[in-house]
Amino acid sequence: MSDQSAGLPDPTNHGVEPSQPQPREFPAEPTGRPTGFQVGAPHAEPLPTAPSFHQHGDRGVQAYNYSVHLNGDYVHPLPIDARDPASRASEDGRFVEPRVPNRLPDAAKILDEQGVVVLCAPAGSGRRTAAVRLLRRAAAPQEPSLFDLEPEWSKPGTHCLPVQSAAGYVLDLSDLPDEPPARFGQDLALHGATLRKQGSFLVVLATPGDWQGPWADAINETTVRLESPPARRLVEAELDARNHRDRVAWLGDKELAAIWATDPPAREACRLAQLLVSAKGREQLKETVDRFGDWHTTVENLLNKRSTADGGPSLLSTRVTVWAGALLDGGRRGSVIRAADDLLASLGQARGPADVLTDATSSSRLQAAEILPVGDRAHHDRSRQGLPAAILRHLWDEFPTQHDLLTKWAVGVVSDRSIPEDDARSASEALLSLAVRRHDRSMLDALATGLTGPRRILAVEALTKAAADAELGRYVRDRLLKWAESSAPEKLDLVIDVCGGPWGLEQPPLALTRLGKAAGGTEFGAGKLIDAFQGLVQRAPETVDRPVVQWLRKYGSEAGGKARRQALGAFLALVSGDAGTDLVLASAHAPRNREHFVHAWQSLLSIDDAVEAVIRQLTRWQERFEHDADREEAVIALLAEVFAPPRLRPRLDRLLVAEGAVVRPFWRDILGRAVQHYGLVRKASEA
Repeated sequence: MSDQSAGLPDPTNHGVEPSQPQPREFPAEPTGRPTGFQVGAPHAEPLPTAPSFHQHGDRGVQAYNYSVHLNGDYVHPLPIDARDPASRASEDGRFVEPRVPNRLPDAAKILDEQGVVVLCAPAGSGRRTAAVRLLRRAAAPQEPSLFDLEPEWSKPGTHCLPVQSAAGYVLDLSDLPDEPPARFGQDLALHGATLRKQGSFLVVLATPGDWQGPWADAINETTVRLESPPARRLVEAELDARNHRDRVAWLGDKELAAIWATDPPAREACRLAQLLVSAKGREQLKETVDRFGDWHTTVENLLNKRSTADGGPSLLSTRVTVWAGALLDGGRRGSVIRAADDLLASLGQARGPADVLTDATSSSRLQAAEILPVGDRAHHDRSRQGLPAAILRHLWDEFPTQHDLLTKWAVGVVSDRSIPEDDARSASEALLSLAVRRHDRSMLDALATGLTGPRRILAVEALTKAAADAELGRYVRDRLLKWAESSAPEKLDLVIDVCGGPWGLEQPPLALTRLGKAAGGTEFGAGKLIDAFQGLVQRAPETVDRPVVQWLRKYGSEAGGKARRQALGAFLALVSGDAGTDLVLASAHAPRNREHFVHAWQSLLSIDDAVEAVIRQLTRWQERFEHDADREEAVIALLAEVFAPPRLRPRLDRLLVAEGAVVRPFWRDILGRAVQHYGLVRKASEA
């Protein structure tokens, strides 16, 4: 019953504006939205009001309706299917009821009557599994469509929550960054009543520390305080589900008695079950218990070992070496010693040449810390699996007042260019694992902002992994969304790298929203942004095409607006590569799409900062299409509409004449068509 988050988006159509027929107007010179009068434009059906996309993932392709928003509050519904861990754990025969009886039946009754119930419990208590169980049973005998809701909003509200028939939704409101409005609880109750009429249900997940205030009081009657299931029963159920029923007998052994006495929460019980499954035999039970307890006794012994030899390291020196070795486990001996010295210096210990040379030798320091050299590498005891990670967790658990100092030190080690990159990567991965295990957002932020220059790639790798994490992922995705609105180049680059990389290719809709926002603060024609858009086009073309048209339709005519800059920057990045260009040319067959593309080109040609990038791309179009018998005519017709307004002819002059005053035939044809198009528009406006 561990808390998990689905990682596959199943967006539905919310907030998509229908394409309405526009009245034809024929101004003396087109200055705003382009007209519907077109030369050489094949006619097609208007843009559908419910755009679709194909969701790509490692388990195949699924098609869903989707609307990718650039601004405003919205919610992504992410599907919960039979492969989801919570779905599997919620099945009859495997699900284990919470410790306190009647809590789940009470929640089921509230859900059936109100359409919404709040499960208030700590993360890791099995609450998401319980939520899925409630939703599956609420709609019985039918199997409803289940979704996690991932909100992207300025403040919590129900106005953007979906209302779909025969659906079940899980909304995790843990760790709210901002306090909800006072009416939020009342609005949730009203939303539940609306869902109930549709045969749908909503389970809200909340943590006791956050779920308090006027909004919580207003929905108190629909709130249930949930406990974890009994740990031993849950471990037994998990062993059975993993085809290790033979190991259930181990649960009565004395080595596990102390664990049952503490009755750990669901997440920890599931971790214990996994450790028991991976054990080679019953003889490893004590070691398994030590691993489950994070090698606490072993770590305490390491940290309290005092050297009795003359010239041996001090207790502080030994501790620091133990911690440095855990951060850089398997790294070079020199990297471990350097990291240890850096921490000593951070603690105010003198580390000048004389101090270092009169201190214990590197070999004696490593020996005192029980770090074993293997060639030029240094390892903690490899027979104790997971010991380095346990040492780092112990460090952060036992010294909570020093988190800022420790985080600064550890990130400094990763960013230190005198540390070889493979050692630094090991350290960044160790920090990421620690951040995920501890749900430490400040550590993640420090990794993201503290790694610059050549080491930025390590921040990208860490954020890419964290964005897909079941529990920390939502926070990372929210940070990427906020950074995409930033004016700081380093944050924008980080967003583009993560969203244009493996995570973005697995989650195209979420990546596209962030790339669209980042386009507003990025230089027009930036190569990195272009590459990111082209990668998304190649992976999921429908995900890119229709939203960009929506953005241009909604924001393309705003005078100087931030959203307009984002939409135009995204469009230019889209048409600056072959894949995106082909997508736009195919989409331009639809008249309304064509209008928005023409107007986008015209707007870009009117922005001084964009002109050079636009000229580069139009030159690329010329080189690509001027001898393309199949598409040259369509491209010339489209660009003729772009350059129809006389005010844009000076931009065309730069393309028209080559070196030596030679007129380029491609642009000469476009000029002729542009003059003809403008004449027809003017004549029609005077009629």
